Amino acid sequence: MEGVQVSPRASPLLRLLAATVLPVLCACGAKDGQLEGSVSTLLDLKYQRAEALLAEGELSINFLVPQGAGANTVLKVSAQVGDMIPEGYTGGLTINLAEVLPNGAQRGAIGRTVLDEPERTFPPLQVGELIVQRLPLQQGQKVDGEFHVTFANGTHIYSGRTIFGSFEATVP
Repeated sequence: MEGVQVSPRASPLLRLLAATVLPVLCACGAKDGQLEGSVSTLLDLKYQRAEALLAEGELSINFLVPQGAGANTVLKVSAQVGDMIPEGYTGGLTINLAEVLPNGAQRGAIGRTVLDEPERTFPPLQVGELIVQRLPLQQGQKVDGEFHVTFANGTHIYSGRTIFGSFEATVP
């Protein structure tokens, strides 16, 4: 059967279903999310909402899951940005999370606080970047962005592992 081309054709009914039902199904989970990377084989990184905060020179993106009257912080990506933001600036930022500051600390940090789970510490960052399209300044404001981190090599369980994701966070 050389020279014969086969191309699958969907029936008109199947095409109609695909055009009307699939977008609705895909939109249902739009507010839920999951962070990715090799750490996801060790920790559940699913979240239901993301919040963006800028306070006292720290920018943080918190990935949250409701827990009773509060919330579990599945992951917190934070950065010391006080020295990066000129007064009155409201635009976006690209932050090197692994940068070592004059005080010897890294600019960025990763954290996690989940009920009934042991306290987690993460190793220093070998590589990391947080990008926000604009600063979170007003309650209810949406902030789009993305981040990626690779932890430094070593003997810690998360050494050499990665976490990354994109987000649409809301200012609480």
